Amino acid sequence: MTTVLFRCDASFSIGSGHVIRCRTLARELQRCGAEVLFLCRRQPGDLITLLEQEFRVLVLPEQPLALCEGLEGKELYGAWLGCSQMQDADECLGVLESTGVCSADWLVVDHYGLDANWQAHLLKRLAGAVPAKLLAIDDLADRPHQADLLLDQNFFGTATEHRYQGLVPTDCCQLLGPQYALLGPEYAQLHPLMPPRTELRRVLMFFGGVDTDNLTSRALKVLMEPTWAHLAVDVVLGQQSPHREAVADLVSQRPYTNLHGPLPSLSALMIRADLAIGAGGTTTWERACLGLPTLVTPIAANQLEGVEALEKQGFVMTVPRLSFTESLLRSLGSISADPSWLFMSSSESLKLVAGYGAKVLKDHMFEVND
Repeated sequence: MTTVLFRCDASFSIGSGHVIRCRTLARELQRCGAEVLFLCRRQPGDLITLLEQEFRVLVLPEQPLALCEGLEGKELYGAWLGCSQMQDADECLGVLESTGVCSADWLVVDHYGLDANWQAHLLKRLAGAVPAKLLAIDDLADRPHQADLLLDQNFFGTATEHRYQGLVPTDCCQLLGPQYALLGPEYAQLHPLMPPRTELRRVLMFFGGVDTDNLTSRALKVLMEPTWAHLAVDVVLGQQSPHREAVADLVSQRPYTNLHGPLPSLSALMIRADLAIGAGGTTTWERACLGLPTLVTPIAANQLEGVEALEKQGFVMTVPRLSFTESLLRSLGSISADPSWLFMSSSESLKLVAGYGAKVLKDHMFEVND
């Protein structure tokens, strides 16, 4: 039996995207008979309980929260790890040893705070009769990986194919672009059934489960203006969001508006919507796969470049955080005056993502393993 170890984290700072996309791949591997284990660190906002419903999770001890205020780039991502890379590696190995796991076929790493040093340390200690292979899932292209296989599902225009030059071994197989996005199987099933959007009647709003900046409330207040009172609105927000009560109050004041809690999949709401208002991240590719035009607000620095590339090609419109209300009003007005953008964005997005990324990646893993 193929054994696959996943190292990823979720927290209020990190968000949920890394764990959710790893869970998608883990499900695909598990369906094919692989034994899947997760290594996750306990911290506020982790998704360990969620993962434990389907997989065995080996829990790393919680560390005191690092002070992230004012940190950017690599310093910020290192703080997300909660400790040094070598401490994390040793704790991973200790937990694995204590549970009798001494080797693996694949190690999957999806964490901005880990690089080739951590990967080499783990691979050396996990070497069994057949050395473990490593899959790195990344978005940043800002550090080296000791990877046999690398996935970056993001779109950067013509730069997409060249971002990891010098950062991975020359024989590393690189899967780059949205065609490899890790989406649930329902997206591939629905993809060929979706027609391009042609008019604005229903809006889906989702800025992530936590929505620290409370962009949901700000967007709802815009849509409460008489000009947009006729639009039906679906709002998705996690129960753990500190703004849940305020959002629920606004929803209760607006006709044709529904508040949804955490959902197993957003696909059912996406296929009903004509326009999404939300953040970047993994949800970008879910929306694209179902041809849903989107007004996107980058909520993290690492989303900026990708969102700019998507806007340049006409896939999305950007609504910057610093001018959120004014930009949202302007974008809605533009769409209302000329709905042809909905058709163009929807048509082009459907060409970008077909939804088979997890299957393609699974096939590559087993092929490389053979």
